[in-house]
Amino acid sequence: MNLARCLQFLTVFLLVTIFLFSPIVTFITFILLSWFWSLPMTLTIFFIYGCWVYFDRHTDSQGGRWSNRIRRLSIFTQFVNYFPLKLIKSEDLDPNRNYIFGFHPHGAFSLSALGNFGTDVTYFSTLFPNIRSHLMLLHLQFLFPFTRACCVSKDSCEYLLSGKSGQGHALVIIIGGAREMYLTRNDTMILYLKTRKGFVRLALKHGASLVPVISFGENELYQRHAFFNLIPNGIAWGRFLVGHVPLRRPVVTVVGKPIHVQQKVNPTSEDIDQLHHQYIQSVEELFEVNKHKYRLEHVKLEIV
Repeated sequence: MNLARCLQFLTVFLLVTIFLFSPIVTFITFILLSWFWSLPMTLTIFFIYGCWVYFDRHTDSQGGRWSNRIRRLSIFTQFVNYFPLKLIKSEDLDPNRNYIFGFHPHGAFSLSALGNFGTDVTYFSTLFPNIRSHLMLLHLQFLFPFTRACCVSKDSCEYLLSGKSGQGHALVIIIGGAREMYLTRNDTMILYLKTRKGFVRLALKHGASLVPVISFGENELYQRHAFFNLIPNGIAWGRFLVGHVPLRRPVVTVVGKPIHVQQKVNPTSEDIDQLHHQYIQSVEELFEVNKHKYRLEHVKLEIV
């Protein structure tokens, strides 16, 4: 393993560890600083940070603190190059509109969503000039250090789509959520989508265009292991003894063509069902058109 690959591995190990185990990392950091440095100083630092989290608690539902300088940090370059990740667009997007990107599949930890839409290393701002991507995560993620941006709550989404902060926002929502995480398989891309209609309602209410996004290779970053049949559907395991570190495999994320939506402030059930059906068709088409390009001809698409 040369120096570049070693640095990439250590970067991925660090970022994924923080992302998955932030509460544990915070606790261990507190213990180590208290033991090897100074307990009063450590308590002071954690108290100050706790106050910051409290007074800043609404920022994640009001657009976050979007910064391209942060999104281009070299640590994210190492993260993206580890796999590597690649972002492909199907067509240009009008910066005078707002968008909801439906990201599929969830995979084990949606790492390609983080690399492509949480950073600018794969040239999102070049592919889609004057459009800001916002990776929407659960509110719980923002209670711990280093992982605070925009949450996927209704208030947060409506703030960005309402026009209060202008146009040109792309909300990246991992549609299948945690339910889809447990459906991850290497031979079938299972999307938990049939009953997910909240994002469609949001699109209709605000006239935001829907854009299907598929990450080819996301499901292949981890292998499922039965673990003595103790855990239903097994556990996702990556490299060596540090199973939370993903396998080094390329992932290509394809941004599909937008479905432009006519605004209906109070959409009916029929409006929602019709647009939802159209969106599913777009996802299926995007998958079939692109799967052979990325050596996934053997993978089937199943929408549940």
